[in-house]
Amino acid sequence: MLHRTGCQFLIAVLSQIMIESSLMSKSPVVAEEWVGHEFMAKPAATFLLDGITVPHTNIDAPFTVSKVEGNRLWVGEAWINKDEVVPVADAATFYTEYLRKHPSDAWGYMNRGLAWAAVGNCDNAITDYTKAIRLDSKYAIAYYNRGNCWADKGEFDKAIKDYTKVIQLDPKDAVAFNNRGVTWAGAGELDKAIQDYSKAIWLDSQFAYAYSNRGSIWNIKREYAKAVNDYAEGIRLDSQDVSACNEFAWLLATCPETVFRDGLDAVILGENLCELSEWKEAGYINTLAAAYAEFGDFDQAVKYQKRCIEQLYKDVDKDEYTERLKLYGEGKPYHEARGDGKRE
Repeated sequence: MLHRTGCQFLIAVLSQIMIESSLMSKSPVVAEEWVGHEFMAKPAATFLLDGITVPHTNIDAPFTVSKVEGNRLWVGEAWINKDEVVPVADAATFYTEYLRKHPSDAWGYMNRGLAWAAVGNCDNAITDYTKAIRLDSKYAIAYYNRGNCWADKGEFDKAIKDYTKVIQLDPKDAVAFNNRGVTWAGAGELDKAIQDYSKAIWLDSQFAYAYSNRGSIWNIKREYAKAVNDYAEGIRLDSQDVSACNEFAWLLATCPETVFRDGLDAVILGENLCELSEWKEAGYINTLAAAYAEFGDFDQAVKYQKRCIEQLYKDVDKDEYTERLKLYGEGKPYHEARGDGKRE
């Protein structure tokens, strides 16, 4: 899930402006290159929506610019001026300079942590989040972001502790419950994951990811009726979630229980997710092939399974994919094994 940033702080005037200008010059971004690029906000930045200031905590960081109007950048939730942002590649250096002048600023450490995380350096990010927490023991977002990094590193116990701390600080934080659910799932604690997803949904009935995530756990537990309901609701709320579309389409195409299979719906979902991914994901094309096979159109199933195999990375074991291709060529759909290990 997405992280959220903290409070506003003033910047030292002349010297800081010189630092910012120097840093911005390292990665110049001409006007036509703003859209699609990631940035982070400077300490004194102001986000505006219809003339009303939007708190920094409402803006995901780093944020991606989706449109430009004059000197303003639209970052998904609000407008920000071009001179109030720094490219994400330069952000860690920028916040380091800022922290030299503001060594007790928890916000600075938290944002430098976000900058490190954005470039894949989780260890440095964790160090900075920890510094932010030492300066402000109630800094919920710093715990939350540190939890994300622990989870990325597979250190689930530490991640769960951090998400639990966020929940203690804000018992109505649906995102924290969802993320702790993801971590419980990663640790193999499926029932605890379901409890947290359910709590997230109770707090936010429009939380698409929580529905889809819970659907994944029901699927693993072979409670297919519940999985179908959760996947369907998650996709209704967010039809652009290709991961959920893929899991749901695969379930509809290959479920070991006949009553839950629906080839037509699987094809519709499969076509949609392949379009959303611009036909670049071999795994999604593999799902579409299985959907067509369940629908009974084996010519299309063979066509897309071949395309899937062509797009697989060279180091991927292709045996299971070629076995399905043979199956489709024989006019047979692919179904997952039942709990007893047998297939139809």
